[in-house]
Amino acid sequence: MRRLEDFDNEYLFVLPPALLRSYASSPIFNNLYVTDLGFFPNADYHYVSRQNGTNTWIVIFCTNGSGTVVVDHTTYAMKQHSFIILPPNIRHKYFTAENDPWDIYWVHFRGNLATSYPCVYPKSVFYLEELPISQIKSVMELFWFMIKTFQPGFSFNRELYASQLLGALLSGLSVNKSDVTTGSTYVDMAIQYIYKNISNPIKLDDIAKTLGISISYLSRTFRKVTKVSVNQFITSAKIDRASHYLRFTNIPIQQIATRLGYTDSYYFSRVFKKEYHVSPREYRQQEIS
Repeated sequence: MRRLEDFDNEYLFVLPPALLRSYASSPIFNNLYVTDLGFFPNADYHYVSRQNGTNTWIVIFCTNGSGTVVVDHTTYAMKQHSFIILPPNIRHKYFTAENDPWDIYWVHFRGNLATSYPCVYPKSVFYLEELPISQIKSVMELFWFMIKTFQPGFSFNRELYASQLLGALLSGLSVNKSDVTTGSTYVDMAIQYIYKNISNPIKLDDIAKTLGISISYLSRTFRKVTKVSVNQFITSAKIDRASHYLRFTNIPIQQIATRLGYTDSYYFSRVFKKEYHVSPREYRQQEIS
């Protein structure tokens, strides 16, 4: 079974072509504009194939799970934090992994000045196997701000604002292609490991073994550089990601806990409350109101 859309807790916005045409007289609008936008969580059986491509660029950002993108005859593996921009009018297909369905943000866009952004190519793919850690949070938030912009409905001002958010996203990729480092190779590697495995339970022993160092040396060096313990950093990273899901999605709290490697949703709630001083449910209600 293959599915184009209609996933639980999805967001999907398709701007009517007639509406886009009515905005076309604005020069600033024609520079860069969003035509379609969405978020598909746990997109089981997701499959899209376009023999002639489409007349827009397509951004796909995978935040969980895995999948595959094929452009012409080249295959790109998509995993957690992979990012790709497909050029217009070129045959492509993309699909989720059978046993590891992906979560993806995606946006279609056009614009006379789109290729002014160094990461937007007229006939080639821009691909990052893994988005730099320093950019993950900002890219996720920019996608969700775009989605939030269209939730009340479509208008010229909303379209313009969403398109400017897209421009900020593309500019950020172009300007900051290198990651922020702490100055310590082992600490940088440990942080990379944490973000790569944020969907799983993370143990100090596993990090130390991966880095080939002792737990005591890892703990001592990590605290010296970051001023917090490894476990504190892991908890903060997971709860920060949880707060993002609570603010910008309607994914059930139990599923959020599972996505972040917590097998017990009650324990997850206690950890969250310790960090934010309110329960996950209360936090979500505060953000909605």
